[in-house]
Order: sequence, then structure tokens, then C-alpha cells
Amino acid sequence: MTHFGKFIIFKWVSSNFVGSNKTRLSSIVSLFNIAENPRFYSTKRIVQTENGQSISTVSRTEAQVALLEYLYFTRNIQFTDAENMSKNSPHFLEKLLAKVDMDADIGQSITRFLCFHPINEFEPFFESLGLKPHDYNPLLPRDLMFLCDDGLLLENYHVLCNYGIARSKIGKIYKEATEVFGYDYGVLALKLKAYEELGLSQSFMIKLVVCSPYLLIGEVNADFIKVLEILRKQGVEISRIEEHLSEKSSYDWSKLLSLLNLFGHAGYNEEQLGGLISQHLGIFFEDSVDRIYLLIGFLLKFGSTMNQICYVFFAVSANEI
Repeated sequence: MTHFGKFIIFKWVSSNFVGSNKTRLSSIVSLFNIAENPRFYSTKRIVQTENGQSISTVSRTEAQVALLEYLYFTRNIQFTDAENMSKNSPHFLEKLLAKVDMDADIGQSITRFLCFHPINEFEPFFESLGLKPHDYNPLLPRDLMFLCDDGLLLENYHVLCNYGIARSKIGKIYKEATEVFGYDYGVLALKLKAYEELGLSQSFMIKLVVCSPYLLIGEVNADFIKVLEILRKQGVEISRIEEHLSEKSSYDWSKLLSLLNLFGHAGYNEEQLGGLISQHLGIFFEDSVDRIYLLIGFLLKFGSTMNQICYVFFAVSANEI
């Protein structure tokens, strides 16, 4: 159980059984944390923020607890969502700390501030999904402040979470395919199932959705299906494709399809094409496609023919291109 989870238990016990007790719950939590974490016996560690502000780890923890309490008890946000927002939105937390007296009790100061200054909940929410302020600021709804006012956003967010996609990766999906989070109830789950029916495992789909979020827009992507058909025809297993997918990258399957067709139409038989794909699968992924197009354009500019260029790729059989 996390420290935040223990905090909720203390909160419930206090509100139901110890209503007259004036001892602050954050103090109880701090003592509990100290007992379980020997490193807290040493001097408080100071963290320097991006704007030069110094915040101790204890102060940061108290601020996180106060934000969690506000999101969960006051705003009725699901506990796992509230916990993720309070623990993984450092920029928002720093901005919040800058608005209270750092010399006073941090937890009480933030609790008091939040009582009179409702926050834009989309800011810590998007940051907790892995987005930086400069990424999510243009994505903030203009007329909404509270997450509960966008039920479809939360619904589709939970579909992705329950599917197994890390919360810190969902921000990339939102940034590149925002409309996915506006799907009506049940639609997103059906789209994921449609791709699974192509013979794709859930683990493959998790990586695919993160690196190619646009595949969830519209019908099952025809270019992606054609790429799979070509690779499968050449004996490439799905597990090998999965190994080469990077969640940090973004793939354009139409470009990949064009490149495969380019080699296929250059006069080489299926056995030669299969050998190239099998031995050098990595050149078709890992951000290599755009570089290959640049190389081809460069060589064409200097007088090489397409057949000569393709021969270079097929001739290199021992080393990765």
C-alpha cells in the first residue's frame, strides 16, 4: 500500500471515529512515513525547482498529500486518478507551492488555498499523463475547469488504463489523437478489439497504440493492414515487429508501405525482398524510414537510378543499414 493509500485510511478513521481529535492527519502520516523510511531520519533533502525555488522532500510530500485530499475528498475524483495527479505533476505542484507561505505548515496552507481557489484540474491531469506544460497548455479546454465536466475524456482514459497502457504514455496519445478521447461509451474498446481480431496480441497493441495513436481514428487503418500482410508474407512474425517498435517514436504506416512497395517494384523477386526485410527489419522501424527517403532522394539527385539504389540495400546483407 502506498503512503497516499495509508493517508486515506487515516482520513477515514479520523472522520468516523476521532472527530474531536485536533491532531492533524498529515502529521500522523509524516510520522508513519518516518517510521517506515529510515532515510527520513537524516537531514531533509532539498530539491531545486526549475524556477530556482528550494523545496524539501518533506514539504513536497505534504503538498502532494494536501492535493490528493482535495482531489479525492473535495472533488470526488477516483482515488487512482487523484493519486496519479498528485504524485506526477511536479510543475503544477511547484506553481501551487509558489502561491502559499513556504514557512508555514505546507499541508494546511495548500488546503486553505484550495478551499478558496479552485484549480484547473486539467493541468495536473495532463501533466500526470506525461505531458509538459508547453505540450498541454494549447490542449486545455477553454470553457472547462473540472474533470467531471468531460465524462467522455475520463471514460476513454480509463479504457486505455484498463487495457494496460501506462498512464504516463497516455499523454502522447492525447496529443497526437485528441479525438479518440471524445468517443462515445464503448467505441474505443471496440476499436481495440478490431485490431486484436487481426491476430495482434494485447502487448503488441499497447506498444502500437502509443507509437501510432492515429490508428484508433476511423476504421481499421488500411495501410497498416497492408504492411502486416507484406511482412507476414515474408515470414516476419508479429513478435519481431513488436521488438522493433519504440513507444518514444511515431510511425507513419503509409510511408512504410510506400517504401516496401518501392523495393518490391524495383525488379527484385519475393525471395530477395524477403531476405532484405528479414535481415534488416530494423531499417523499416526505429525512425529509419524518413532517413531512407532522404538517402534515396540524395542519391537520385546525384544521378543514381532506382535499381542501383535498391541494389545497395540488397547488397548489404551482413550489417544493419
